[in-house]
Formats: sequence, structure tokens, C-alpha cells
Amino acid sequence: MEKYKIILLIVEKDKSILDCLVKATSKHITNVIVAKNSSVAYQLYLKNRPDIILTDFSTLPKTGGSFIEQIRKHEKKTRIIIMSSKVEPEFFIKSIEYGVKGFLIKPIVETQLAQLLSQQAKAIQLEKDFETEELKRLEAENERDLNDQILKTLSQAVALFYRYGVSPTNINKILKLIGKATKSSRVNIFKNFNEDDESFTGLFYTWASKKIYDISDNELLKKIPFSMEPFSHWGSVMKKGKSIVGNVTNFATYERKMLEENSVKSILSVPISVDGKWWGFLSLDNCEVEKVWTRAEVMAFETVAYNLGAAIYRLRVEREMIHVNESLESRVRERTAALEDEIAERMLTEEMLKDSEEKYRMIYENSINGIVLIQHNKVLLVSPSMIDIMERSPKLLIGEFFGSYIVSKTPKEIRKELLSFQENEPQSTRIEITIPNKENKWLELKTKKISWDDQPAFLIFAKDISLQVTAESELKLLNKNLEKRIIKEVKQVNKQQQLLIQKSKLESLGELLAGLAHEINQPLLGISMGLDNILMSAQEDTFNKSYVNKKVEVLFKDIDRIKKIIEHVRTFSRGQKNIRKEKIEINALIRNALLLTNKMLQEQSISFKVGYSKNEVYVWGNPYRLEQVILNLLSNAKHAVNEKEITLNNKYSNKEILLESSQVSDSVFIKVKDNGIGIPKDIISNIFDPFFTTRSVEKGTGLGLSISYGIIKEMRGKLHVKSIEKEETVVTIELPIYKSSEI
Repeated sequence: MEKYKIILLIVEKDKSILDCLVKATSKHITNVIVAKNSSVAYQLYLKNRPDIILTDFSTLPKTGGSFIEQIRKHEKKTRIIIMSSKVEPEFFIKSIEYGVKGFLIKPIVETQLAQLLSQQAKAIQLEKDFETEELKRLEAENERDLNDQILKTLSQAVALFYRYGVSPTNINKILKLIGKATKSSRVNIFKNFNEDDESFTGLFYTWASKKIYDISDNELLKKIPFSMEPFSHWGSVMKKGKSIVGNVTNFATYERKMLEENSVKSILSVPISVDGKWWGFLSLDNCEVEKVWTRAEVMAFETVAYNLGAAIYRLRVEREMIHVNESLESRVRERTAALEDEIAERMLTEEMLKDSEEKYRMIYENSINGIVLIQHNKVLLVSPSMIDIMERSPKLLIGEFFGSYIVSKTPKEIRKELLSFQENEPQSTRIEITIPNKENKWLELKTKKISWDDQPAFLIFAKDISLQVTAESELKLLNKNLEKRIIKEVKQVNKQQQLLIQKSKLESLGELLAGLAHEINQPLLGISMGLDNILMSAQEDTFNKSYVNKKVEVLFKDIDRIKKIIEHVRTFSRGQKNIRKEKIEINALIRNALLLTNKMLQEQSISFKVGYSKNEVYVWGNPYRLEQVILNLLSNAKHAVNEKEITLNNKYSNKEILLESSQVSDSVFIKVKDNGIGIPKDIISNIFDPFFTTRSVEKGTGLGLSISYGIIKEMRGKLHVKSIEKEETVVTIELPIYKSSEI
């Protein structure tokens, strides 16, 4: 049965009728509230704003529907259904005057009530859907108007770029237009630059809507190294021509920190490219509210950035042309003497070009990079792009042996390679060439054997890869050094880890010294008393072989017990360079641990209970490390119950600690439970952090739980902690059961 998600207020003074109405209406309405009179109903109306009011006409004051009139002052749309046992016309007339949407005559038929509620609920839902659609339409119109305004402003900005070029006045005017159109708090232009072989970006131009958002005096933003986050990441993104856009709360922590320091809540950063190279970026900051940028808006600003880059390039070219024009006269004077020879050479070249026009067209149509045509080991033709790469004039290249410019291979090797090339099988190679008065360049050559004027020839396509080769060399060296550092750091971390574990062991042994002394003193006392008995028997002539054998057997058992305790302490405390793993029986390991701690707990009036798993259960790992974890958990439990005793001024006498092992499915569980001081909720998430402790310095370093967590994780297990402050703490070790395949 469909239920309508609306609020229904029922006003009825008769409790039995009210209960029936609630039961009937709850089948169709999700939220039903009730009132016994109009004054209570009015207060509930103000608090809950119900969609429908179902009220008995008799509950209304005799003066007329003041309850309904009060509601109508707040809301005209609230739907009211009147119930009455009266059928007089006056009842219907008054109801209509009050804007009632439905009438029910008592006794009420449930089907009629359900039908009337369904009609009103559907009408309410239809109104809500209409209001929602209307709101969406208004939002869409507002967004369209805003986009139109942004596009108009961007068109105006582009026009300013092409009309007046790049100047501080023009840029500031454009940034202001963009900021006001997009309602941005700040619009910035950042420019990239190099200094001392390091790459930076810096604030170049900025506009702010308010003085508090002005960052023009922020010196830190005028020289930001790309090695610093977030610009290392931003640089790699923008070099690919992609934009950075979004709300700051969705950014990574290292990005969010710097943006929030400058009051940024959302940002759009668009890369600016000049002559195919990443020049900087245009950034729009929102400091007051978060903004969602549409894809159309992002593309529009990418267009602005593109045109800004074109304007900057045009300005650069204009300046170069001015420089060229200024030096033109001196160059003309210098070249006057050779002018006639150059004219003659040019005329000859033009004749040659006319002859080979078709050949040049074929070469150029298949070329992207530099092109060289070699025949009989000499250069016949070079493309303009190859002239730029070689940085030599055509007359110095044509007719010469191409291999004379190559330093990475001998002429003999070059001739041998050319002879080995086959037609229709392009070959690729790398070479290093000399450049006059400059550093050498690295080129990638793709060579194809062709027929030229019925003679074999070689068509070479060349690409300048100097930057790529340099980067590869630097990366190779960096990787080599980085690998050495990583190996060194890993060794150092492992060494420090072992030292911390050994320190934790020694701390545990320090706490257990009193218990160990008691464990050793007890068998020593037995040995002493046994020897005294033997001596007394010898003196009283009651000495016999059977008596001596029996006493000696007891003495050797005590000696063996002392030996086992000392051997166990010696092995446990020893630092282990190579951690030996073995098959561990959990119950036996717990008994070994209790050799070191059982008496210590008993002497401090702690009720200590141990429960062992019914079956022998095995795990895989280092037994002394796992024993170290159990001792640490027992030590923490001891401190917890003693701390609670101190807190309660020695009125706390039932100090209890439980240690038990069990098996569930393929896992082994070792649980340590105490009824001590507990762990506060606000710090329980920090208890596994190294050096975190709530004890004073003389009572612990805070290493125990951190090391225990690491040991259990190394054994592919888990450490679970549950605690109720001032009541109890339960720490459970979960380990996978040993399987023979793990050896």
C-alpha cells in the first residue's frame, strides 16, 4: 500500500475516535500528529506546518473558525478537512467560507477517509512538483543569464586583447571585467620563470573585489618554486593543457592548506601557452562562497587564456621586429660589400628551386621535422626546419658530407649504416651533432632509402631531442642515487625497529623483576630445606638410601625449575638480529609468559584468572615477540587496575585481570580483560601511535602498544581494543591458525 510522505494533523477531543482515526490514517500517511483541542492544535501547526488538517467542527470556537482563520493568516495553501455529525446546510456553508478542501460526516467510513486523503495528498504532491520545476526553471534562467553575461564579458576581453595588446592598464581592465562578470573575489595572472636553474611561478597581475582579498603585496606569491606543493602537481597538470577547477574542500590536504591561507573557497586555474610552451596561468578565486563552474564556463575561460597567450606572443614578436629593424641599418652596411654576390647566388638558387619544385613539394608534404636528402654521401637538399636545427646556412650544408657534423659516430660507421638500409624499411637512430659556438645537440633520425633521379638516395627526417636526452640522463642519475638512499634508509629503519623492540623487552623485564625473584626464591627455599632435612637425618642416624633418593629427586626438580626460568628470561631478553619464525602452541606460550608475571600480579592483590583453549592451537611466528606482546598487555592491565585503585582512594578492592585463549574458525584469539580505569573515547584512536602514553615519564615511554601492533601485523594478525572509561578494557589479539604451507 502506497504511503504519502506528508504531515497530517488530527484535531479530535474524543480519545476513542482519535485512536481510530490515527490507526486508519497511518496506513496512508507517513507522519500523523494529534491534538485534543484547537489551542494545542495551533501550537502543533506552528511547530510542524502540516500539509493537511483533519478537525472536528465541534472543536472550533463558537465565535466562528478562529483556529482556521489563524492558520489562514500564516498559510493559504494548508488543506483542511472538516468532520461533523451535523448535516445542516450551515455546516457546509461555514466550511466553504473557511477554505475547507473536504467534508466527512460522522460516523466516518474508512474508505471515504482514505479516498479523500489520497486525493488531497496527490494534489499536494502535484503542487510541490510544480513548485520544484518552477524553481529549477528560474535557476536555469539565472544560470543562462549569468553565462550570457560571462560570454559577453569574455568577448569584450578578447576584443581588448586584439585591439590594445598586452599592457598593465589593459590587463587590469580585463581582469576587472572578468571578476565582476563572474562575481569572483579575485582574478590573478601567474607567470613562470627560471632562476639559478630552478623553475618558479609568480603573481604577475591581480585584481580584487575587496581590499581584504588583495594579495598584490604578498611577496611569497611572487616567487613560488615548482618543487613546493601544490605547484609541483599543478605544474604537471597544466603542462598538459588541463585546468585546475573545484571547491577547496575537495582538494588534497597539501593543496587545501595553501589555498585556505589565502582565503580561497573555490578556484578555476586555466593554463596560458605562448608559442606552444606553458607560460603561466589565469586564476579565478572565490573567497566568500563555493562556486560550481560549468564545462561551458571553463571552456570559455580557456579561450580567454588562449587569446591572452596569442596576444603575449604577438607582443614578443613585435618587440623582436623592433629590435631587428633597429639593427637593420648596421646589418645592411655590413652586408653591402657582399650584396652583389648574394643577389647572384639568390638568382642561381631561384633557378634551382624552379627546377626542383615538384621534388621539394613531395619532401615537404611528408615532413613534420627537419629533412635532409643525401646522395653519394653528400647533402643535396635541406628543409628550412633542418636549417634551424643545424643553425647553419644552406651553402654550408649542401654539397657537404652529413657525417662531418656528427660527433657520436665515425664517418666509417655512418657509411656502413647507410649501405645496410633497405628500401621501404625506415631505420631509426640517435646522433649527437656540433653547433657553431654553442652546445652540441642530440637528434633522432628516421632514414628511408629512396630513388632520386634514378639513383639511390637517403631521405632523413630529423627531430631535436636534446631536452629529452638531458632529462633522461638526469633521471637516470636521480634514480640511481634515490635507490641507494632508499636501501640505506630501509636498513636504518629496520635497525631502529629492532632497538625499539629490544627496549620494550627490557622495560617489561624491569617491571617483572620482583615477580622473577619470587619465582626463583621459592624453589631455592625448597632446595635449602631439603638439604637441611638430609643433614639432620645423617646426624640422627636415620639416614637411608631411599630417603636420600627421594629428597634428591625433589631437589633436582626445583633446580630444573630455576634453570627453565633463567633460560627463558635469557632467551626472551636477547636481542635477535635474525628473527627466527616457528610453529607456536598458544597455550604453552601463555604458560611461559606466566612464569615471568604470575607472582607479580598475585602480590599486588590482583585476582588473576587464566583460561586456555580446549584444543592445542598453533600459529606461525616468533614466540618471544608474541610473548612480549602478551606481557605488555598484562602490564597495561596491571597499571589500569592500580590506577583505578588510586583514583578511588584505595576503596577499590576487586582488582581483576582475565587472560584466555580460544579458537574460532581459522583464527586464534588471545584476550586480556581488566576492570581498571579504562580509556577515554577521545584518545582511543591514538593508543597505537609511537610514544603516545597517558602515564608520567617515569612510568612508561608509550612504545609498548605501538610495538605490539607492529609485531601482530607482521604475523598477519589484528589487534582489537574495546574500552568503557572507568569500567573496563578488553584487548584481543587475532592471529591466523598455522598452516603447513606457511613454512
